[in-house]
Amino acid sequence: MSDCNAVVILCTAPDEATAQELAARVLGEKLAACATLLPGVSSLYYWEGKLEQEYEVQMLFKSDKQHQHALLSHLKQHHPYQTPELLVLPVMTGDKDYLSWINASLN
Repeated sequence: MSDCNAVVILCTAPDEATAQELAARVLGEKLAACATLLPGVSSLYYWEGKLEQEYEVQMLFKSDKQHQHALLSHLKQHHPYQTPELLVLPVMTGDKDYLSWINASLN
């Protein structure tokens, strides 16, 4: 069993400006140590019974378990989507120095 405290939170945004704004807010509140923004992803999904396809920005927030709930709440509150993608992926292990940096950035 891993004792790693880090998590990666996935969230999509409708465009780069929205992603930049959300990332800046999250980092400003020290809810994540890093936000990686990947523009140009194509998402296909069913919404209200209809197949949709959108070009979005995939956001990856590197944080920890202590900030996870506040980060999810913050994203949900400030996100333009009615039902934003909010998924938490546990980090099993990683580079010791990088994990230490995440911890130091959040505390």
